[in-house]
Amino acid sequence: MNHTYFITGYPGFIASKLVSALQNEYPSSTIYLLILKHEREIAEKKLRSRTGNVHLVEGDITKQELGLSPQTIEDLYERVTHCVHLAALYDLTVAFEPAYQCNVVGTKNVLTFVEKCANIQRFCYFSTAYVSGDKKGLIMENDLSMPSGFRNYYEQTKHEAEKKVREKMHELPITIIRPGIIVGDSQTGETLKFDGPYFMMQFMKRLSKFPIPYIGKTSSKIHLVPVDFIIEATVFLMHDTVGKSKTYHVLSPDSPSIQKAYTLLCQELLGKKPSWTLNRRIAEQCLAISHVSKWLGVPFETLSYFSHDAIYDTSQLLQDLEKSGIQCRPFDEYVGSMVHYYKNNAHDKNLIRY
Repeated sequence: MNHTYFITGYPGFIASKLVSALQNEYPSSTIYLLILKHEREIAEKKLRSRTGNVHLVEGDITKQELGLSPQTIEDLYERVTHCVHLAALYDLTVAFEPAYQCNVVGTKNVLTFVEKCANIQRFCYFSTAYVSGDKKGLIMENDLSMPSGFRNYYEQTKHEAEKKVREKMHELPITIIRPGIIVGDSQTGETLKFDGPYFMMQFMKRLSKFPIPYIGKTSSKIHLVPVDFIIEATVFLMHDTVGKSKTYHVLSPDSPSIQKAYTLLCQELLGKKPSWTLNRRIAEQCLAISHVSKWLGVPFETLSYFSHDAIYDTSQLLQDLEKSGIQCRPFDEYVGSMVHYYKNNAHDKNLIRY
């Protein structure tokens, strides 16, 4: 089956994996990748082994008509059948204005582009489970109610961006993907950056000669999702009719508790379990000091994700993936691959995010 894809966010990790998956699944299709001008060299290097059906298009989602020339955009309007919008500022420490420009204005511009695509079959928008902000309890996949607050501008602007996408659901064939905390491939451990739970490992590695503490007492879960599950689920849901006009929490239906995940990471990384508990308030005071936070390798902003009493419903995801056979592996089955990759690449400054 021949499709023409337009994908933003390349050469990012998910976009790169998605291109590979689409080429394997639909080898005769054509793929256009929107890239920023300064990322062309990196993008070209990644595409060296690709076939000739992948094309790089320089542009900018924050600009009108995505910063494309009139001829290029008119050509895309006629060709594109599937658009995947991945480009976003994922930094939890980002300031409001750049987050708003990229995540909100950029999404509005991509929506305008999709509305003009004469042959569009699906618009797949990548949101995040954390559009729920500080909301607690059970959060349904179709819920986008306003929380009492957001923990950072990333959450706030992604919430606003998803709201704009949902407003077009009655006009466009839309699939919204809400990943949890993304980690590396469940088989190989490969990842593009060490953030999220990798901050835990940086903390443990720094304190490896000492008894390792738990950070506060919590019964919260950590909603991890390996990138290969995201890709498999997305490729299926953005092509099958079952995924049209749906929103999915793409994460494990059996997310581990913070304590369990932390313990497994520590055992795999250091060969020992945490043996005492550091008061959370003291941990916050320490991480609020910039040089201490940097030395430990843990940004202050990440702490709130390790004591967040929210459960993300995955009923729609499980129901719609049932016939595909696609499942998310449990954390204890891939934690070894995740830690192994970290150990082998902890020296790589290109992977370090703090």
